[in-house]
Amino acid sequence: MTIRTPAVVLPEGVRQLLRQRIEANLELPIQSQTSALVLAECNNERCDAQRLSTIISLDQSLTGHVLGVANSATYAPKEPIVSLQQAISRLGISTICEIAVAVSLKGKVFDVPGFGTLVREMWMHSAATAVYSREVARLLRANVEGAFLSGLLHDVGRPIVLQNLVDVARTKTDKPVPAKILMAAMEEFHAAVGKRMVEHWDLPEWMGIVVEHHHDYKQAPERARETMIVHLGDQLAHWALDEGNEECDFDANIEVLDDLNVYSDDLAKLLALRGDVLDVTEAFL
Repeated sequence: MTIRTPAVVLPEGVRQLLRQRIEANLELPIQSQTSALVLAECNNERCDAQRLSTIISLDQSLTGHVLGVANSATYAPKEPIVSLQQAISRLGISTICEIAVAVSLKGKVFDVPGFGTLVREMWMHSAATAVYSREVARLLRANVEGAFLSGLLHDVGRPIVLQNLVDVARTKTDKPVPAKILMAAMEEFHAAVGKRMVEHWDLPEWMGIVVEHHHDYKQAPERARETMIVHLGDQLAHWALDEGNEECDFDANIEVLDDLNVYSDDLAKLLALRGDVLDVTEAFL
């Protein structure tokens, strides 16, 4: 299951309306209080597992996701993990931080009334891209935590553009926006809006660069390697989520593989991780 954008040119009137809204009064979701507290604690040099457990327990959704990931096949616990402290010990602080951002994104951003199926597909792709970006970074001995969060955020602009275009259309006409126009608008504006979202949540500036340039990594003013990692994670996620694909269906000739010095044996290892990636992705639903 992948999100493919039809080859539709966005009407100039729609483009102007969206551009005006983005530049003037773009509505950006705020980060959940629990997520902000978890991130603050994770960044505390004296981060305490007990204190972190207490914070997480205040949010039922976050608690469920932490336990779900800890019990996933990827982490393969010998016995079911039933307590937050066990889960934190099993997953580690950095993974807890990742889950907190993921849950906040899912609840605050990937939720557009009337577009449940489409937004769910977007979320699954973002989660799969995050996991695959982490695996690419691990293979290349790069920053795995940064790769995961950048991958998770790479398409965050899509549901925001979707919501804002629906809102604009509602004020101008009673007619629904055609699906192809919605997809074209998200494709054109999601990278720039995603960068705004990263800034709005006070996440590292370099993540905004990655989000803005994940499609055209050669245009990134800096952090080219991190941007390439997410670009490859994005491609791998598209492949992995399409149930009809086999390993031989992944394009082994894409330029980013050469640019990252990912050789055929390395690519085979990444493709073999498909089951684990999808397992973790499901845990984030």
